[in-house]
Amino acid sequence: MHPIQSLRRRMPTLHRATTTHLPWLPPRSSWLPPPPGCAAKPPPSLSNAAVLRAVKSPSATPRQVVAIYSAAARQRGFHHDLPTYKALLSLLASHRRFRAIELLLARMPHDGLLPGPALLLPLVRSFSAAGRGLDALLRACPSPLSERLLSSLIHALLLSGDLNIARSVLSAVAGLGQPLHARHYSGLVRTLCDRDGVRSATEFLDLLAAKGCVPDVYFYRSLIRDICRRGGNSIAAAFEVVEQMRRSGREPDVEVWNTLVQGCARAGQMSKAEEVMAEMGRNSGAAIADARTYNALISGIPDRLMSQDGIMAFRRMVERGVPPDVVTFSALIGGLGRAGRVWECNAMLGKMVRLGIPPDVACYKVLVGVYRINNMPDDASAIAEAMKYDVLDS
Repeated sequence: MHPIQSLRRRMPTLHRATTTHLPWLPPRSSWLPPPPGCAAKPPPSLSNAAVLRAVKSPSATPRQVVAIYSAAARQRGFHHDLPTYKALLSLLASHRRFRAIELLLARMPHDGLLPGPALLLPLVRSFSAAGRGLDALLRACPSPLSERLLSSLIHALLLSGDLNIARSVLSAVAGLGQPLHARHYSGLVRTLCDRDGVRSATEFLDLLAAKGCVPDVYFYRSLIRDICRRGGNSIAAAFEVVEQMRRSGREPDVEVWNTLVQGCARAGQMSKAEEVMAEMGRNSGAAIADARTYNALISGIPDRLMSQDGIMAFRRMVERGVPPDVVTFSALIGGLGRAGRVWECNAMLGKMVRLGIPPDVACYKVLVGVYRINNMPDDASAIAEAMKYDVLDS
């Protein structure tokens, strides 16, 4: 006999109508006492394994499996398990029974179960493929979604390359009023930058901002720093992110400005770097360019341009009354030394000593590396010995 038919023969029948949230999913109900003169017969029972076999039957239809599911749910003390829900939801998704899926998800907590990423992932894809909004699906899930569940869901979508679905999920979650954190959307934003360009990423950030989810300054710092490190024409993309940041009501802080200055120097756009530093002075929310800003500028200059642009930036720094520190000299010495300008490197070292700025361990390591690169082993050994004594004295 077919498994569906055998189960339907064993389905218990109700002696009275019951109220339910779902017309075809009656809640568990107590059995009525038998009529007078009739012997009490124990009702037939359905196990989770039997229900699962019926759901997975190749010839099963949604109406049949829902009927069996409902009959099992009416049994006293019966709880559907997670494999049953997964199989039934998968079957309903294949038949595009979206409203039934939403009702089943709402039913899961009654059985002490919560949907996980393995259950939600195929449902999200089915809804998206059918052009159905994800708001109703996510609203049917226990609200709010746990941060771990949301992170796992977005991560799985990014791994499979479903960027548009991940964007729709985050947009729907933000639209439901659930707070989003940077760990939820940072991976998507960076993937959008890599694959579709920064314009696509800023459009998505604008969408989140319109729904009340504005990233904090720390997120923008990290994103702008990653973009600037790519080199080439990436500095223009970094400025696009700054414009989106301002549209969202976030003003760049000194760390963002310093990152932009360094990115301009790395791209060889010294005039643009000067414009950014001037903008810092005009912006009331940012500090005036200080030693950290000039250090970022000098450290971003390519080695081949250090003897020209690096020295010029150092002179401008001193002229404007910004005192250099050991980081400034380390950047200059390293760049000049790697460019083979050893005599200028030694001149900078002498200037640092005359200004009373003692070298730190990082500066000593830069000097050792410079002398080794330029095939000066005796000088490298002397610096290494000096570093050893300074470290012992400190």
